[in-house]
Amino acid sequence: MHQNQKFKAVILGAAGMTGGELLRILARHSQISVTAAISKSKRGTPIGVTHPHLRSYFQGMNFVSYDEAPINEADIAFVALPHGSSANEVAKLLEAGLKVVDLSADFRLNDPEVYRHWYGLDHPRPDLLESAAYGLPELNRGKIISANLTSGVGCNATASILAILPLARAGLIESVHLDVRAGSSEAGARPSTGSHHPFRSRSARIVEPFSHRHLAEVSQELELPLEKLSMRLSTMEAVRGVQACADVTLNTKLSEKELWKIYRTTYSVEPFVELCPARPSHLRFPDPKLVWGSNKALVGFALKDDTHCLVVSAIDNLMKGAAGSAVQSANLMLGIPETEGLEMQPVYPA
Repeated sequence: MHQNQKFKAVILGAAGMTGGELLRILARHSQISVTAAISKSKRGTPIGVTHPHLRSYFQGMNFVSYDEAPINEADIAFVALPHGSSANEVAKLLEAGLKVVDLSADFRLNDPEVYRHWYGLDHPRPDLLESAAYGLPELNRGKIISANLTSGVGCNATASILAILPLARAGLIESVHLDVRAGSSEAGARPSTGSHHPFRSRSARIVEPFSHRHLAEVSQELELPLEKLSMRLSTMEAVRGVQACADVTLNTKLSEKELWKIYRTTYSVEPFVELCPARPSHLRFPDPKLVWGSNKALVGFALKDDTHCLVVSAIDNLMKGAAGSAVQSANLMLGIPETEGLEMQPVYPA
């Protein structure tokens, strides 16, 4: 590819929150340009009306319908549509010869029966499940590089997987209870009684007491049986962010020195995962405020005794939990440096 040539991208569902984050990232991406921001509900409306923070980056560019978009001229598509609405659109894009990153849950689970159990729907395109790569590069980089279809990642699953991935790879997990706290943007742009800000603000609410559908991704990708896992999902007073607290029972005795070695070995080569320092104590466990607006993930841990530890991770759910991982995967699929467009620093204080 010529140095000044860019890959062309279309975004389906560009008017939503994750669609806006994709636009924000790609506005300054050196090798991927947005040729169409597709939205049925906002067709003909300037992008800057829905995403006013991006007005100067997309001046003169309106949302378009799918039929108006130059699909056949594009190299890659990002699909940010609701669960169950995405799969058939993905199939059309693949048939048109595009690479696709789907941010919905439609291709995260590789078994249609498991999908039906957790999402209550028959999978629209089970024939494509086998070819889809799970879109978390820290876990699945090799498959993503060669894939034409990469799935999105659940934000709670991303935080949970990154917390315990080193222990799972080492075969050290006896059981895990995940206590996940999430900001309000996880619920999407359309408010419900449970997610609408006037009702949710300043509340401490348990959303799921024992299990959440993102737990299926944790089980699948880390090859841990559901019998060894539980997940409680609660709200926190923030728009962005996920904090996953993993209370882990180990099947082998470990010292803190050994625990540090395991985590450093896994994450020293990862561009977006950082380990929290042991001291000062208030920074030992990550706060989502320290990653807002970035593709970073923070991980911190402490040993209770030689067979129990607490591991905590923090991400921005709209970035590392959605659009950031999607662009990271797209970079790999297109042969672009993995970090391109994603090296923005977190905003702090926020």
